[in-house]
Amino acid sequence: MRNLEIAPGSDENKDGGKEFDENEHFNEMLDDGDLGEYELILKKPDGTESPIPSISRALFYADRPTYAALLNEQGILERNRTLRLESFPTNEAVFDRLQTLVRRRAMVLPFVGAGFSVDAGCPSWAKYIVQQAIKGGMDEADTQRRLQAGEHELVMDEVIAAQTLDVFTREFRSAFENQKIDSSKSPSIELLDLFRGSVITTNFDRVLENCHQDAGAPFAEKVVGNEDSYRFIKAAFQGEKYLLKLHGNIDGQRDRVLTRQEYDQSYADGRPVPRTLMRVFASFSILFLGCSLIADRYLTCLKEVFGQNKDSLPDHFAILTAPDDAQELRERDKFLAWHGISPIWYSEGDWAAPAEILQRLKLER
Repeated sequence: MRNLEIAPGSDENKDGGKEFDENEHFNEMLDDGDLGEYELILKKPDGTESPIPSISRALFYADRPTYAALLNEQGILERNRTLRLESFPTNEAVFDRLQTLVRRRAMVLPFVGAGFSVDAGCPSWAKYIVQQAIKGGMDEADTQRRLQAGEHELVMDEVIAAQTLDVFTREFRSAFENQKIDSSKSPSIELLDLFRGSVITTNFDRVLENCHQDAGAPFAEKVVGNEDSYRFIKAAFQGEKYLLKLHGNIDGQRDRVLTRQEYDQSYADGRPVPRTLMRVFASFSILFLGCSLIADRYLTCLKEVFGQNKDSLPDHFAILTAPDDAQELRERDKFLAWHGISPIWYSEGDWAAPAEILQRLKLER
């Protein structure tokens, strides 16, 4: 039990109701004893004592320095937990650089991958491909091994060949566009008040669009990567809310990037997809979210841009799952550095981390 003395009569005691209300979560924790068994005692003229139930409010108005010290102490603990600093101490410096850009309202574009649709009820992309491979008569263990080795495009071609593209498309819509999908549960919801401009996604599902639509902040336009124009680039520079569906839609064969042939065609030199990506990577800071960043074809564009413009390229970031093995983690870090990406790591299975880190960005902006 820790007793706190109230220090009456101070310039700190001026009304600050709004400031107090902004710390609602901290106040509840203090009052509920979650921060330790603090107790404020009211001594009456007759010598009797009675506890003050709302410790936070009494402390805020009567002893602002103590309240501020406790608030700051708890803030540091919460920050360390949110950034997973015990496991990944390098996260803090990377987060601080990203947070500085956000605070200054610099041009930061979220780049959203399939991992941000899982909480909404969609299967992970890798898991889905394995499931479809099994349905097509392919070996499960071999498929998983090849995906981990970065052979996504080759595996995808074999799955589609085993099933036919029509069957694969039908199965995709059943898995990713059914009524059980709840877009509001995606971490994409955290982007709404944090990044008000344009967003890029490689996802075929519509979780990201629906999430923003349902929250009353729809995208003004949706542009596909194979569109031969600079509409998205112009919109991003002007701070407009456009969505670039880099690989199109699953049912839009003309603009879709799914099979190995479609990747080769869309990422060929001079095509709209690499032209747009090269301009985006050279002009904006990118925050990769829900992306594996292992063998994605767009990384080739990023590596080329980084190799040509190391001294002038904007900082790029990723909130990313860390390998369990220390040596593998070092190799992943080198790989990301070759592409100009600074990671904020979290452990496999810690799926709450991306949303919490984004929430921290909002809190500190």
